[in-house]
Amino acid sequence: MVIELGLYLLLAAGVVFLLTKFLVNVGSDEMAIIERRFIGEELEAGRVFAMGNQVGLKAEYMAPGLHFIMWPIVSVVSKPAFLTIGADELGIVEATDGAPLSAGRIFADDPAGNVHNNFQDPVEFLRNGGIRGKQLRFLTNGTFKINPYLFKVTKIKKTVIHEGKIGVVTAMDGDALEAGRLLARSIDGHAYFQRADSFLKGGGQKGPQIDFLRPGTYNLNTEIFKVEIHDAIQISENEIGIVEAKDGLPMDSSDVVVKTPEGHNNFQDGQSFLNNEGYRGPQEKILTPGTYYINPYLFSVSIREQIKVARGEVAVLISNIGRDPSEYIPENGTPNIEGAYEESGRMRHVVPKGYRGIQKEVLGPGAYNINPLAYTSIIIPTTTRSVDWSAERGTRGSGFDPFKVVSYDGFPMQIEVRCQYRVLPENAPYVVQKLGTISELEANVIHPQIDGIFRAQVSRSPAIAYQQNRAEEQKGAEDAVRADLSKYRVEVVSVMITNIHLPEALMQTTQQKNLAEQEKSMYDAKKDAEQRRIEFEKTKAEADAQVAIITAEAGIKVAQHEARQTEERARGDAARIRMMAEADASQTTQVGDAEAGVIRSKGEAQAKAYQDQVNALTAQGVTTVEVIKAISTAGLKITPDIQVSGGMNGSGDMSGLVQVLLAQMVKNKDAA
Repeated sequence: MVIELGLYLLLAAGVVFLLTKFLVNVGSDEMAIIERRFIGEELEAGRVFAMGNQVGLKAEYMAPGLHFIMWPIVSVVSKPAFLTIGADELGIVEATDGAPLSAGRIFADDPAGNVHNNFQDPVEFLRNGGIRGKQLRFLTNGTFKINPYLFKVTKIKKTVIHEGKIGVVTAMDGDALEAGRLLARSIDGHAYFQRADSFLKGGGQKGPQIDFLRPGTYNLNTEIFKVEIHDAIQISENEIGIVEAKDGLPMDSSDVVVKTPEGHNNFQDGQSFLNNEGYRGPQEKILTPGTYYINPYLFSVSIREQIKVARGEVAVLISNIGRDPSEYIPENGTPNIEGAYEESGRMRHVVPKGYRGIQKEVLGPGAYNINPLAYTSIIIPTTTRSVDWSAERGTRGSGFDPFKVVSYDGFPMQIEVRCQYRVLPENAPYVVQKLGTISELEANVIHPQIDGIFRAQVSRSPAIAYQQNRAEEQKGAEDAVRADLSKYRVEVVSVMITNIHLPEALMQTTQQKNLAEQEKSMYDAKKDAEQRRIEFEKTKAEADAQVAIITAEAGIKVAQHEARQTEERARGDAARIRMMAEADASQTTQVGDAEAGVIRSKGEAQAKAYQDQVNALTAQGVTTVEVIKAISTAGLKITPDIQVSGGMNGSGDMSGLVQVLLAQMVKNKDAA
């Protein structure tokens, strides 16, 4: 009984063992890799995986489920899990079997197309010409049933280009570049290098690509396309971008910058730049403030500041592009003679826009986006500027040292000078034409001119005389500088001698002389003042006597009128007497004539007496006498009865009043 039970158990175990060998259960997330070991066809030469009845590791696999196999002819090698590709991942596939790669190729095309269902049908892959090696096709996110023995899958991250960055692509496979080219030409249809097969089939070239990746996420096979991350070009406010092309047609040896073609979208479309016959080298067109996605393998960009012109300035442009200035003929038809200036055998022209040379039109205050390679800008101040030759120039950081000169009489002198000048905006191009810059104007023209003028002036004049004639010397220097600078179209506002330093010994001698002259002048002034005071006092005395003089003159006139009146009265009486005498008798006539003669003689005698009094006593004396007579005749009292005087100290005490009262009492007593 026991033996039979053991046999049954042994038989059951054998059956179970055989069932496990013939029946294969594949889980829902796995596959079964099988191998045919016996009884079958041989593999073709060069093949690794068996198909159909071929002996060897099978290309096909068993999907999830229960399968019956012909064990031991066919056996299960392994049960690998499905392959999962994450959302941010890609699967780079390398086939270990298939047709050989073409000569010179690194990555395998996908001639089978979609029939192998993203490498999940390995039999169709091999049967339809699948090529051994690294595949151009890759796996995106998802779950795949991939035979890990036939297809080795490497997971990589997707290519992410962040904002403000670009991805520069280099293809590791493709056609060879044309001779002389730096970048591979642009190919359509590869969807930003995400379809490598289309890239190669379309004639994509090996090497750095002219196309690049903008910000975004890309399913890129980084085995064939290497990506370098670069910064996008950022042009800030008040800046410009100077562009230099590294590829294109060769530029002429005489060009400083090349003319930029149209249609390249601010150098962001490199292929259009080349297709439109763009030239290699510095470009005339610039980039203004903004963000630009530019291939650094094709274009290099350098950041420069805008041309800024402040208030009170202009910018003179020197154009390095345009027509030859010798071709410019003004509207009046005469050759451009005024605008040409020869320096060291080279002509410098002032020309209008469109010609090479110094531009006649200047830029006023503001900010300008101008290519500094195409146009050289020179700032010229148009406000009044000062150039100082002073010992204090070091504190201002500009100017020159004072002039150290020797006078005509051999004394060393130091002269400090200030020159003020200005350049009008319309004259700025001609200043640049002849001199270059304001610093060159001041150092090479104004300084030597004023130095020479003042040295010549001092050498012709004694030291003291030069100081005394400072105003004349200053005006002469100003006129000379103004005449000279007018040839450069520079207007001189003023030239001033700010200080003259003479030797100490000469200064002391001069000061002593000046002090003596001042003392003499002071004495003369005092003398003149005293003389004027005497004249003033005399005039004042005469003015005070005018009242008395006028009164006397009035008395004289009165006396003269009275004398004439008496004379006239006498004549009247005489005439009356004559009339009466004529009426009475001739005898009485003689008596009347005698009386009239007497009266006339009395009047004439009185008039003569008055005149003699005037001659003897003066008019004032006669007047005084007549006034006294009049007062005496009228019986007027002109002297006071009581005289009261104040104290000598002016204290204003009551003693004067007491004296008045005492005098009044005595007078009253005497009267009683």
